[in-house]
Amino acid sequence: MNKPGFLCLLLLLSGCGSSSTDDLDRWMNEAGKGLAGQIDPIPMAQPYQPFVYQAFDLRDPFDPQKLLAAKRQNSANAPDFDRPRETLENYDLDKLKMVGILKRGGVTYGLIRTPENTVYRVQPGNFVGPNFGQIKHISEAGIELAETVEDLNGEWVQRTTTMYLVEQGQK
Repeated sequence: MNKPGFLCLLLLLSGCGSSSTDDLDRWMNEAGKGLAGQIDPIPMAQPYQPFVYQAFDLRDPFDPQKLLAAKRQNSANAPDFDRPRETLENYDLDKLKMVGILKRGGVTYGLIRTPENTVYRVQPGNFVGPNFGQIKHISEAGIELAETVEDLNGEWVQRTTTMYLVEQGQK
């Protein structure tokens, strides 16, 4: 290394030496004067008082029979809970596919495929889906259902839903 470069390097390194931090220490001491934290005392623990439950003779508010009875009396549109459920009521409507129609003896039947690839023949009056959907009309385009659902107020209301025919090749 040449002499001027060596002298330049020495000068630079001398600037990196220990410098006085007295002014910083002085500022920290003055800024911290008069600062003292205040901690609230720990609150006293209340003694435990056991609660004796004495409502064993009252009716259970979560009794399913009570809830079912309340739903039955709730609305004039309430579905018949006592009728036997049909096989296609065990499937959500989006899992079922209308795959065709069949006309026999003046009656139009709909053909519905389940996720297990079983095909069922349905006619107006049959029930489909979990919402008490009763088939009202079957056409070449689809199956029209009247579903009975509970609204936000707990009232039973009717709504119309249509299952459309799935064309060959569509999934």
